[in-house]
Amino acid sequence: MVHPTKPTGVGGEVTKKAAIAGGTAAVGLAAFLWYYNTEIAKAPHIYVGEGLLKERVYPRCTVLQQPYRPTPWALNTHVHTILGLVRKASIFGRYTRQLIITPDGGTIGLDWWMGCDAARYAPADTPILLVLHGINGGSHEGYCKWVCAAAVKKGWRAVVLNYRGCNGLPLTAPRGYTATMTYDVQRAIVSMKGRFPTAPLFASGYSLGGLILAKYLSESDSGFYEQHEVGHGVTQPPSFSGSGLVAAAVVSSPVCLANMMKRITRPWTLDYIYNLAVAAGLRYFIWTHRHSIKTVSNFDIQGALWEWTLPGLEEIGISQEFGYVNRHQYYEQASSLDYIPNITTPTLFLLSRDDPFLGVLPDKECAANPNTLLASTKAGGHIGFLQGMWPLGYAYMDGAVVGFLDATLKHYPTSSRQQGRAVADQPRCQQADLHSVPAELEQYEHITTTTAVTGAAGPGAAAAGQGTAHEQQPAAELSRLLSMHCQAAGRGPWAAARSRL
Repeated sequence: MVHPTKPTGVGGEVTKKAAIAGGTAAVGLAAFLWYYNTEIAKAPHIYVGEGLLKERVYPRCTVLQQPYRPTPWALNTHVHTILGLVRKASIFGRYTRQLIITPDGGTIGLDWWMGCDAARYAPADTPILLVLHGINGGSHEGYCKWVCAAAVKKGWRAVVLNYRGCNGLPLTAPRGYTATMTYDVQRAIVSMKGRFPTAPLFASGYSLGGLILAKYLSESDSGFYEQHEVGHGVTQPPSFSGSGLVAAAVVSSPVCLANMMKRITRPWTLDYIYNLAVAAGLRYFIWTHRHSIKTVSNFDIQGALWEWTLPGLEEIGISQEFGYVNRHQYYEQASSLDYIPNITTPTLFLLSRDDPFLGVLPDKECAANPNTLLASTKAGGHIGFLQGMWPLGYAYMDGAVVGFLDATLKHYPTSSRQQGRAVADQPRCQQADLHSVPAELEQYEHITTTTAVTGAAGPGAAAAGQGTAHEQQPAAELSRLLSMHCQAAGRGPWAAARSRL
């Protein structure tokens, strides 16, 4: 009988090393899976005030109650953020563009996903999701297309608001866009209400769009847009009360710009690359519209093109074109912490704690307001929230946003909205004044606007004639309303900032 012998020589050594390597890899994989499932794959932390949002809506948000499982091989926040940018190449679709001329002569665009604004697409009372993109973005961004696709799959309409000069729009007014220009959002909602007066409206804002949306919600819910001038000095209440939205979602917002800028302007850090990247996008915006800028303003184009950092560009652009003393005053006006307590529209804040653009987590503000729900994940990057082994498809944030909006529509009675409570402790990175429209807007008081709604329209457009609606409102009305509102609140238009950074 031949007895087996132990392998010897070179072959035996190779087999032994392979066994050791395989065992080490198995132990490492087991350790990673244990870490991933116990420390990473967790349901988000929830902060919400006592009320119907907590009692009726959150229990029905299945996505927010389940663990978020980010792509396991892309847990690094920077990898996650970069892959999020690549998502635009993983979905294809087309838009139907509707142009709107604002009171000061600016041009904004509503891009309707896959022609869903056509009357034959769905009944006139079909819910509509309005998407607000981030800085240097537009409807072409992956997160815009994917959430639009998710909304359409739900049976809704979906539309993206392109800001002034973005995504192929001309720059036709002396100023472009900032995180404080909420009146462009209001004009878009008025137009949408004109076309689909019976449709429930939602809104979701991403990054800078989240800052804009939070400010708009606070202002409109506080009565800033209570009157709407229809022309010849005649005013009437708008066709909707408050924000005009059934619910809203804010995703990957910086929340506090001052803290965010401190983070991304630290030299010799990876976060500093974001500072340079955003600044490069703004320089391209300025270069693209240089001829228009020369025509409508005295903006220092050459000086801006020589600035390589975001603070440098903002110091030139913000002070020259938007009426702020400096960029720090702009940060105070744009940051959301003072706006959250005034929001009465049911609103989801979806933020990742590893977001390189996150200035502060508004946990106390959201927990003190029964109308806001903060869902905070451990991972997700900036506008990422990727999931699964293939990260370029349907993201966690898409399901979370659509699920929250749908649950609110079905289970939150609009008559039960509660006034948000002020936060007891000292505010962080806050500005006492909630409403700011640069005073120089008054020079456009004699300019009126015609809003053209192109394409097929719902029944609400019949009065406009074959899908064309007309709206007129002098821009000075915004300044007049601002002055009245500030006087009623007992504070001036530039109240002193109170910060806790």
